[in-house]
Amino acid sequence: MKALEPIDRTQRAQVVALTGKYIEQASRIFLRHFVMLPVFFDLSGRLAGMYKVHGRTRCIRYNPWLFARYYEENLAVTVPHEVSHYLTDTIHGRRGIRPHGKEWREIMALFGADDQVIADFDLSGIPGRSYQTEDYRCACRSHRLTHIRHNRIRRGWRYYCKSCNTELRR
Repeated sequence: MKALEPIDRTQRAQVVALTGKYIEQASRIFLRHFVMLPVFFDLSGRLAGMYKVHGRTRCIRYNPWLFARYYEENLAVTVPHEVSHYLTDTIHGRRGIRPHGKEWREIMALFGADDQVIADFDLSGIPGRSYQTEDYRCACRSHRLTHIRHNRIRRGWRYYCKSCNTELRR
């Protein structure tokens, strides 16, 4: 079986163009200008796309490996999904608005897109995050803690087993 490669430059350009098309369509529908956002292909793992806000900076991120395996499905669902998050945020703000609430669903309907929230993709062979873990024990079993929690324990934090309520030890 051939190793999965992320989408190529041509496909990335098509995804960016389609993202822009949905933003332009929204500008015509809502009679206001929406800025084209930067688009990145830097996601990995189980997410196909993400609308990200950090301070005043906004962008849309896509998973190039999931797009490679499910290109047509992602064009039809993920691109309008993420653009709808951007538009919902721009039009309604983030306070009091549910991520996949009525406002978001209305925009998806204007695009004629399926408003499903979770895609059911086979993730085998898709690169994801790997976590370094450390072994710890309690009175009832062993636990694998991430290196972040391990380092916190080294700095004096304490973690307890949810089953037997004893402190985790190495």
